[in-house]
Amino acid sequence: MNTAIDLPQITIATDDYNRLMSLAVMDPHRRGPRRQFLLSELRRAALCHPARLPDDVVSTNAKVTYRLNGGGKPMEHILVHSQDLLWPGAELSVTTPLGIALLGLRVGDCMPFRTSPNGPWHEVVVEDVQFRLLPDDEESTRNTPDPSATGMTTRGTISTVGLTRP
Repeated sequence: MNTAIDLPQITIATDDYNRLMSLAVMDPHRRGPRRQFLLSELRRAALCHPARLPDDVVSTNAKVTYRLNGGGKPMEHILVHSQDLLWPGAELSVTTPLGIALLGLRVGDCMPFRTSPNGPWHEVVVEDVQFRLLPDDEESTRNTPDPSATGMTTRGTISTVGLTRP
């Protein structure tokens, strides 16, 4: 029996969206259910300029505190792109099922996910987003006003206003 699941709204920074979409589409080794999960999440996301991303949204380079399956001890990881992993114990790749599930969630959101196609369903709950590291070249754009009203776009209509770099 198929049942509909209400998924939480997600917001993803345009730089994460572009990097992950390129990876999902271009990488011939990344096929199967994990790729489909990543693509489905990217397709349903609202997009936002990195400097305008709300502080309570999970993004790459953010330290996130979460719980799995409604209990247990809270866990903390910095969500990173797999190519940027430096400290595997402290970091979590955004291309893992758990990383994909966390991306774009807000504090208090719950997201179901599977670690394998026929495996059991798990649920992750975001408890806190403590900090977000920005690359040095993006620090200057943080204080630049965004001429659009909200700084956010919807999937498929990426705004390039305010995204150019010197």
